[in-house]
Amino acid sequence: MNARRLLAFFAVLLPAFMYGVYRFSVGVLVPELEKVYSVGDPTAGAIVSGSVGLVGLGVIASGYLAQRYGDLKVILAGLLLFSAAMAAVTVSSGIAAFSVLFLVASLGSGLVITPSYGVAAALFPTRKGFAASYVSAGYNVAGFVGPAATSYLLAGYGWDSPFLMFCGVGFVIFLIVITMLGRGAAASTGRGFKSFASLLKIRVVRILSVGVFFADLGFLVYLSWAPKFLALNFGSTVSDATTLDSVFGIGLGLGALGTLAGGSLYDRIGGRRSIVVAGLLPAAALAGTYLAPSFVLVVIFVLLTGILGNIFWPLITAMCQENVSEQDRTAATSVVQTSGFVGAFIGPGLAGAIGGPVAPVLLLTSAAPYLALTFIGGAFYVDPERRAAPRTLSSGTG
Repeated sequence: MNARRLLAFFAVLLPAFMYGVYRFSVGVLVPELEKVYSVGDPTAGAIVSGSVGLVGLGVIASGYLAQRYGDLKVILAGLLLFSAAMAAVTVSSGIAAFSVLFLVASLGSGLVITPSYGVAAALFPTRKGFAASYVSAGYNVAGFVGPAATSYLLAGYGWDSPFLMFCGVGFVIFLIVITMLGRGAAASTGRGFKSFASLLKIRVVRILSVGVFFADLGFLVYLSWAPKFLALNFGSTVSDATTLDSVFGIGLGLGALGTLAGGSLYDRIGGRRSIVVAGLLPAAALAGTYLAPSFVLVVIFVLLTGILGNIFWPLITAMCQENVSEQDRTAATSVVQTSGFVGAFIGPGLAGAIGGPVAPVLLLTSAAPYLALTFIGGAFYVDPERRAAPRTLSSGTG
């Protein structure tokens, strides 16, 4: 691997890392958000769901924009929008201004996600499972940083400090990406336009879209409400909230190992078997998290959930990329991932509206959706022939 390719290999992780620092910190921010602006669980849940919805809009837009302008330009635009909005949060006042700026930042973060998978696929054209899981590993590694750093900043420096961190991370990554990928082969150019409706004519895109809808709904409920669940049920067991937040973050960080293992599993046994595993194991770990009677057991299940909870995302991304032509890869992945963000948009607000961070509600809205993923993947998805050519829009209408 030459020096330029090695730098690109590093840089392609960073946009997903930035998104992970932000997304994994949301659950830690929720209790302080409620205090600062005097709002309850339904309002906080609505803000979190709204932010996920804007991420989803960013993902939709990135699929179209990448076809016209290329993956790299879309990533850079998203990084700048995210950083600017997070900086503006620190000088805003009131829940309305905060919400608008938080939503704008979420839109920017959504722009970086799908194109990052497109760049990775160009770097690793023969190892789609590894390419997708590699980007997702950057997202999960952020779990080591985001929740703990946000918790310490809130405790030591106040409400504005995490948003300055988000801004700084985004801007530094912008500089690294434009330097390391700006003139590399992985910085794809614009391609011909394919409509959302055209891509949905591909049967596998529809199947994967439904599966990821349920899985990401469950995952975002966990990210958004598990920290408060742990604080309510075990806050008296530990000395301060940062300990709980650190355990939560360590589990998410270990998810990098899970996603890499999932990519390897995909390359060995295919998507159908892998996605069944990626649904069943997190469902069991989440059930343990919400039902375990002791703090020690909860810590074990939180770590297992962190390792297993996000395996579905790179698997479904790789499954999508394997079933479409190269020129349709980013756009089709955008369609599938957007469906995931629709589920993620619904999940936190739904959980907040029907009862908040209590075990029965979280079992229904977080663990059960993973079982739906298992059923959909196992019953309807069929792996393509190992050596078959990828489907195209003209032939792959299912």
